[in-house]
Amino acid sequence: MTPLTASGTPPASPGLRVRDLARTRGTAPALRELLGAPVPQALPHAPHGFALLPLNDPERPEDPERPDGPKRASAPEHPVEALRTYPLPGGPVALVRVPRPGPGDRRAQPFDPSALLWLRLGLAEGLLHSCVGHLGDRPSGDSTVLLQPLVKAQLAEAAAEQAEFAAWLGGGLADGVPASRLRRPHDRLTRNGRALLRLFGAHGFMAEGPGGVAHVSELLADVHQDVEGAR
Repeated sequence: MTPLTASGTPPASPGLRVRDLARTRGTAPALRELLGAPVPQALPHAPHGFALLPLNDPERPEDPERPDGPKRASAPEHPVEALRTYPLPGGPVALVRVPRPGPGDRRAQPFDPSALLWLRLGLAEGLLHSCVGHLGDRPSGDSTVLLQPLVKAQLAEAAAEQAEFAAWLGGGLADGVPASRLRRPHDRLTRNGRALLRLFGAHGFMAEGPGGVAHVSELLADVHQDVEGAR
């Protein structure tokens, strides 16, 4: 029997919670949910020697997850080198180099492959929402760019792809599937995000906006998946 929450509804699955955070609040909050509580004295999971970690937002000093601030991320006794910081909506995220574990070192558990797909889907849905708003504010003759037939067709196609992907994930078809067999779904999300960036025009190349979100989404698939041939 499915347990109910205090409101009488079934609790959301971890994947759905991650998707909702990614769509509405951004990459960093979704990553924190995906990572869960830090594992004491454990290295981040980094199959290729790199990881993406949410960092403390300097404008939100009360955030306890990353007390080292945006220039550094670390686990107790295991400092990791931040190579690049992405100032994204929802808080900064850093690409870090993770040292090889030595004898007796602990490493955090890898991301659940299906939950990582949910996170990337949420980011793509957030991009779609932002794209609709951006194009709706751009005038084009007596109307807006959003109402141009070709633009509407491309947005409809992107939305349909996301709905189809959500139905596939919601059907449990990725549950328990090893990451090595999920490269194609990740590629679908990458193509969806890039198609939306083209609709943004020059705004899509902004590192602190849609361009940064799409880039980090692609990095997530590359650095956190044990996939042969990851880019």
